[in-house]
Amino acid sequence: MEDDITIVERKDVNVEGAVLVEGFPSVGMVSSIVSNYMIKVLDMEYIGSVRSKHFTPTSIIANGVPMPPVRIYAGQPVEKKDCICDRLVVLTSEFPPPIELMQPLVEKVLEWSGSKGIKTVISVEGIINESANHEHGDTYAIASTDKARKMLEKKGIQPMDNGIITGISGVLLHEAEMQQKDVICLLSDANPKLPDARSAARLIEELDKFLPKLKLDTQPLIEEAERLEGQVREAMIQAQTVNKPVHSAAPAMYG
Repeated sequence: MEDDITIVERKDVNVEGAVLVEGFPSVGMVSSIVSNYMIKVLDMEYIGSVRSKHFTPTSIIANGVPMPPVRIYAGQPVEKKDCICDRLVVLTSEFPPPIELMQPLVEKVLEWSGSKGIKTVISVEGIINESANHEHGDTYAIASTDKARKMLEKKGIQPMDNGIITGISGVLLHEAEMQQKDVICLLSDANPKLPDARSAARLIEELDKFLPKLKLDTQPLIEEAERLEGQVREAMIQAQTVNKPVHSAAPAMYG
């Protein structure tokens, strides 16, 4: 399957020294919300894609332009002061890759990012926490190398000591640890029952600690979360009304 995965660059952009943010779908669609929000707000440029015959056969239509399901974007260079990178690159998709493709996909992404001089990968992920108050959930972090763990310490982010991380993020972490490449995974409690924009906002606030010159505003995501939650509550009320048993009054008339 690895031979089937190719990275196609539409435009030759110098991304040496960049940070790559990985945004494949996770719990509550948090990763996709974060990556697409950054692409929109930072007006990032579509520079390439990851191709495989095993990906979901679909096109993403944006501003009338059809694009493949796994896309790569690059932002404009940022000021270096207090920032761990010169530039931001985002890898995003609305569809999770097949399980059997995750390992070769991660290997290909790490190979490509290394060849382009990208020094750090940050994976964003939502995790299920059924007992959490998702309006005020927690965030966590894990890093693949001592150098990356020192980044977390410098930014005042508490690392996760024990746990299990699945999917692309989990594979990225252990593969990067083996290759001694810097990968950081930022996680947030997320509601698995709907797109969780609040969880995405918490992760963007954590990302901003690494990319302080970007100053991403999370308020629109909070507003979107409230709108989505209102819609879900209304739909649940309507469903309960429709499904509520109707008891005939006739038996009482003859009781």
